[in-house]
Amino acid sequence: MSDQGSRDEERIRILEFQLDQLRAELLHLTRERYRLTYSLSGDIYRFLRPIEQRLADAGAAIAKPFLRNAGQAQPSAAAPTPARAFQSLPARRLLIDVTGTIKRDAGTGIQRVVKEVVRACHSGATFDIPALAVRCEGGRLFTANAFTAALGGAETGVDTEVSIEPGDRFLMLSDSWNAFGELTRTVPGSTNAPEGARSIFERIRAEGGEIVSCIFDLIPEVYPHACHEVTVPRYRAWLRKALIESDAFLAISRIVAAELAEYVAANGLPHRPELKIGWFQCGADLAAPATLTPRAKIAAAVAGGAPVFLMVGTIEPRKGHRVALQAFDGLWRSGVDARLVVVGRRGWFEEAIVEEIRNHSEFDRRLFWFDDIDDGELSYLYAQVRALVLPSYAEGFGLPIVEAALRGRSVICSDIPVFREVGRDGAIYFRVNDPEALAQAIFAFLKGDRAVDPAKALIVSWADAARRIVEVIAREDWLTRLP
Repeated sequence: MSDQGSRDEERIRILEFQLDQLRAELLHLTRERYRLTYSLSGDIYRFLRPIEQRLADAGAAIAKPFLRNAGQAQPSAAAPTPARAFQSLPARRLLIDVTGTIKRDAGTGIQRVVKEVVRACHSGATFDIPALAVRCEGGRLFTANAFTAALGGAETGVDTEVSIEPGDRFLMLSDSWNAFGELTRTVPGSTNAPEGARSIFERIRAEGGEIVSCIFDLIPEVYPHACHEVTVPRYRAWLRKALIESDAFLAISRIVAAELAEYVAANGLPHRPELKIGWFQCGADLAAPATLTPRAKIAAAVAGGAPVFLMVGTIEPRKGHRVALQAFDGLWRSGVDARLVVVGRRGWFEEAIVEEIRNHSEFDRRLFWFDDIDDGELSYLYAQVRALVLPSYAEGFGLPIVEAALRGRSVICSDIPVFREVGRDGAIYFRVNDPEALAQAIFAFLKGDRAVDPAKALIVSWADAARRIVEVIAREDWLTRLP
């Protein structure tokens, strides 16, 4: 079979998996509706239906502008390409926007990237050009002293305004959704955008600087059914606006950078001329050391002689929790005494799998789930387990692979391109979305028939990640440039 045929076959399998996932969610919701309808809580629920409907209507009204903007941003072969208005100067300073993370730190992977990169940049280390965190307020830039001090920086006192200088690069490493969304809104009675992101962008370019956006993945474009329904139109609107407003993109992996360039070209998406696309790779050194006194329920999960496998990630369709559960079901039925510890918060479209986990006959025996782990407890678990299991079918990077490898732990993961980039020759790969293949890989690993050296996987610190970001921008070390 040709390479294209193999890719098409895997694509079909992933789509079939998504269909099974959605079917399970619908069946779960149907059962819950029946249960509520024929119970006392169902009688109470009927009184809440009008409130639920009003909330749904309000949510639809909120989402409508995003849907309209996404529809207006559909690519067209005849769509004009924006002209470059300013001549760029060599990069002399990197301003890292942390506005979104300061306003709302949800503790997700994106916020972790922001905090750890900023921590490294404010550690006192020397880079090619100075790099500092800034926040936006009313069209002006300020230092983020309290934010950086909490990460170990030396900054103290009240924030001071940061003047834009020739050659500044403005890195939107944090939440750029709102900043680009702001550019589509206008002040009542005016044809101009409000004094916010546009003002900053224009002043940076007027000084020969550039706007650099970070992109974490293309999942809402490529796998929309794996995402929350509000995310897809919002992401589509963001990407199309970001392509117009950004002079460069930094992806969190080489694979995502290449995918972005290919996707923009294949779909004819308008973008700034000579758009630069580069990449860096995330670090894995957790700031908190392993706790010596974990909570009793965490210690109990890894106590005893049975081999323990760890799964880290938000519970959502693309992470493959059902694949892992089905694989361990098969192992348990065949007499393999192994444990699976799941670490991750609830995400979306997860009701059915959460019910399966909580009602499983092995729950709190050989199957454990923790949704409130801190960094110290996660480090403790990494130190106790035999291997990490990562059955995702779509990712932007695969940070748990690097975290496990850094601690000398083996990794058993889906055979997808980005995991190959991160795991290299230091991981065991199995056919994506195939529970039996995962079970076979785990069984062979336990027998010693499949072994790898974790040291051969990608091992990157956050200091390395920060240095790479600065070097790409300062040295113009881009993967590609679009015409």
